Amino acid sequence: MEGVKVSIDRIVVDFTNVYWSFFNPLRQWLCDYYNAAFYVKDKGFKYRVRVREGKYWVYISYQLVYARMSRKHTLRIECHPDSLVYFRSWLSQIVDNAEEVQFVRSDVAFDIPLPLAELFVLSLTGRNMRKKLGTFYSNKRHQRQVAGYCRVYDKKQELSQRHGVSIQGELTRFEIVYKPDDKIPMNRLVQFPPQFNRLYLCSHVTEPEQLKPKHLQRVRGLMTGELEQREVTGYYRREIEKIMRKSPTLDFDITAAEQWEDVVTIPCSVLGGLITKTAIAQ
Repeated sequence: MEGVKVSIDRIVVDFTNVYWSFFNPLRQWLCDYYNAAFYVKDKGFKYRVRVREGKYWVYISYQLVYARMSRKHTLRIECHPDSLVYFRSWLSQIVDNAEEVQFVRSDVAFDIPLPLAELFVLSLTGRNMRKKLGTFYSNKRHQRQVAGYCRVYDKKQELSQRHGVSIQGELTRFEIVYKPDDKIPMNRLVQFPPQFNRLYLCSHVTEPEQLKPKHLQRVRGLMTGELEQREVTGYYRREIEKIMRKSPTLDFDITAAEQWEDVVTIPCSVLGGLITKTAIAQ
């Protein structure tokens, strides 16, 4: 599948062993300077700050609720990569006051220059793919932070309706949560491109009518959203997967690996300092 562009959207990063004596003045300054919202929660992270200026935003969380009393705790940020650059001046202070900077997860987007109506998507791991309001989802909304959660939608339509931006040609976005089993030091993230081939299949289907009737009915149902994946038996899912692999198919792993360095260079340079491209010998 040609012309696919990879990017990262929402990125989550942890800063370890950040002292309370640093976080509290920073939190107060953000509230005063940006009129940031400050919350105290009883689940997950205890203290949370929401910073927003125009289209740029950062969510800051500090001190896990279950953490023992200490002078230092983990600080987490969540934002779009563009916001890392925009807020770099004070984000760099967090870097300077943390013991380690670790990648937690990110939404990895594959922008496909094809209409959504011509793409066949299938979960290969038992997740239920379903279509709601024109968007395909795997699993449910409250699981959107789980590794492998995905959504597939008409990006051209979204740009037009939500942002008033008109583009030439077609554009579909296949977005998957990349959450490695272990956190990755930001300066080494370039060494760990995501691998999604084992999770999903995405094929370009232009002439489904050539399929056998028993397959055609199910393929059309899955593509239009009239059928959820769980409504198709495992036998037919395996049969359909074999057929779809004969069509042009997106190789998530190779496409991500080819573009990963360009994708993560800015986040890594802002938060990780020097980028280490060579694996460190054990």
